[in-house]
Amino acid sequence: MDRTTNSSGTQRTPLQQLATEAGLLVDWEDAASRPMHVADDVLRAVLHSLGLPAGTPAQVSESQARLRAEAEEVAIPPLVTGVVGQPIVLQTWAPQAALLDGQTYRVDLESGGSTEGKVSASASEHHATLRLGPVTAVGYHRLTIDAGPGTLIQATLAIAPARCYGVADALRQHKRQTDTRVWGTSAQLYGLRCGAERAASSAGLGDYTAAGALAQQLARHGADALALSPVHAMFTADARRYSPYSPSSRLFMNAWMIDPTALFGEEAVRQAVVDCNLVADYARLEAAPLIDWPASGNARMTVLRALHHRLLQAPLGDTTAQMLLDDFRAYCIDGGISLRDHAHFEALNAHLGPAHWKQWPEQYQDPSYLGVQAFAREHEDAVNFHLFLQWAATRQWALVQRTAESAGMAIGLIADLAVGTDSAGSHAWARQRDLLIGVTIGAPPDLFNAQGQDWGLTTFSPRAMRTQGFSAFIEMLRAVMAVPGGVRIDHVLGLMRLWVIPDGAQPLDGVYLRYPMHDLLRLVALESWRNRCIVIGEDLGTVPAGLRETLAEDGLLGMRILWFEREYTRDDAPFKAPHTWAPASVAMTSTHDLPTLAGWWIGNDLRWQVQLGLLPPGMNETEAYARRMDDRAALVAAFAEHNRLVLADGGVPMIGVAPLQAALEQARAANAAQAEVILQASAQDFATAATVFTGAAHTPLALVPLEDLLGLVEQPNLPSTIDTHPNWRRRLPAPAPTLLDAPTVQGRLSALANARISLS
Repeated sequence: MDRTTNSSGTQRTPLQQLATEAGLLVDWEDAASRPMHVADDVLRAVLHSLGLPAGTPAQVSESQARLRAEAEEVAIPPLVTGVVGQPIVLQTWAPQAALLDGQTYRVDLESGGSTEGKVSASASEHHATLRLGPVTAVGYHRLTIDAGPGTLIQATLAIAPARCYGVADALRQHKRQTDTRVWGTSAQLYGLRCGAERAASSAGLGDYTAAGALAQQLARHGADALALSPVHAMFTADARRYSPYSPSSRLFMNAWMIDPTALFGEEAVRQAVVDCNLVADYARLEAAPLIDWPASGNARMTVLRALHHRLLQAPLGDTTAQMLLDDFRAYCIDGGISLRDHAHFEALNAHLGPAHWKQWPEQYQDPSYLGVQAFAREHEDAVNFHLFLQWAATRQWALVQRTAESAGMAIGLIADLAVGTDSAGSHAWARQRDLLIGVTIGAPPDLFNAQGQDWGLTTFSPRAMRTQGFSAFIEMLRAVMAVPGGVRIDHVLGLMRLWVIPDGAQPLDGVYLRYPMHDLLRLVALESWRNRCIVIGEDLGTVPAGLRETLAEDGLLGMRILWFEREYTRDDAPFKAPHTWAPASVAMTSTHDLPTLAGWWIGNDLRWQVQLGLLPPGMNETEAYARRMDDRAALVAAFAEHNRLVLADGGVPMIGVAPLQAALEQARAANAAQAEVILQASAQDFATAATVFTGAAHTPLALVPLEDLLGLVEQPNLPSTIDTHPNWRRRLPAPAPTLLDAPTVQGRLSALANARISLS
């Protein structure tokens, strides 16, 4: 068998060489820095998902020839990225590209006008390097190169600003001091409660109107941002699939979060509930402490379907209905083919049941098939209903952002971009040539997850990204950035590489797949400015060396979480002082996947881990509780040291540090039952102190989850669980309009605001 040799001198087989050229990391290091090697079967499966069959030696040779031919035949890819004011350097595997040296090129600017220059090209044994002069205008421009008599080479030139739109830019946009240290909260949208006047028509689910009410309340306390759980489109016909991080499509909106009363008024919705015989169901769902997703989702859809029918039947003299219909029709025209594909999928999914679209009758397995068009004509009302849902959700989402900004928020909503989509969903069905089919994404084993993680999602193919000019990626960015003032990119590490796992395999049996990070970061920066949207990257976990620095240079804010801000190079791992936290980041007390402040203090997360067998390998219950007591002492010691520094600078000290120290001493000396009582009694004081401590970080933005502002014990999601913990089902304790009214909460909000003001 022919073999090649890598840079370390290790021989590689043709299969491994093909995998390497396709962007797979055949050799890698795990979280403990141990060298790992990917099995051939894994490489074959992932290569197949990339459109490169490798089941036999002949297929390996054919795929390698195809991959190289693709690279060598295209002198310039369909889209080239660059940074404004900087020379454009493009490496290509097409040796003939060197023949472009000295040829004339023209850049037709998006905003009008053009610029010209001459290509500078050089060649090495395997590739060519092209250089173009700087372009001084940001945007998507048209590049044309005169390649000789009668031959023109054209491409899109995406010229990005040097960094993403930032918090200072948002403040400047609102004519405020750009060095203001702003703050906000994060909330699970589905868990918000409606006001008393809408309780009878809420079906026990939060909605976009409740988010607007919460934004108004937060703004009154000085908040500038409200980060929400993902609002991506789900499987409307199957409310059992309700994890917000496992959407059907990231291009469209969650229809379950629509507020029917915002469209039709409270009386019309109450009447629809009566007409649909859902009065008792709505009352039961509103009274339930946890969300019953199948019941609530179906109940809300039933009422929306009835109201949609009523809208279509409105008499011509009903001017309000006609205005809604006119706006709806305009939205459908603007939405184009992507919107129609999504509506077709939703109607098909409701008609055919919950099976994966690959198991549908063949005539429905691709949106371009004539069978899909025939189905859409035969089920026009169903398709129209799903178009209506997207129109309603999109308009209400935009109204929430306008409400937040009108209330005084500089940023307003921060949307959450899930790392991928369900392979059985609308996006994968409609974009089969752009997404990875046959693999899921996740994470290899690490210190926190010994078995690794399989998220059950798929995402874009990097090979398709290049060949298709990044069109699907840009479409997604525009969809998620169009409305909110910010976006959080879940697992931002995926812009550099993703752990992909063949369908049916264990998480360990995966491989890292490289992505064109610099191209993607430039597109993120370009779209963030076009949409005036700040960008936060969830950079937790096993982070490749240098990645955080790269993200910071490009203006993406990282996430610094209180629990993880420790000096791990020291044996006692003390908590870091807030003024030492990375400035190019968002300071946060916790996240939806981690314990709340009060829950951590009383050890509620440990009780769940013990109950469900989720303690770290080799750790027993006694050791876990002893370690937590040490961690409490270390964090309170950090509070005390921060207090000392604040007092030395003449600042306002934190409240309650001495009582927390006393409570810890008492808890250490008490038995388990007594210690629990002592910790319970001091949990709210701890939540306030930890909030202020985090708020003192020298970062442009601080986000405190709503659960921490309210002093709640339970966290929204417990990783590594599905049915054993009520993930994504918890409801907040009071309606959004009055949620922040309790004196303890008001005091915590005031303390957080003061901590941020003192930094400005």
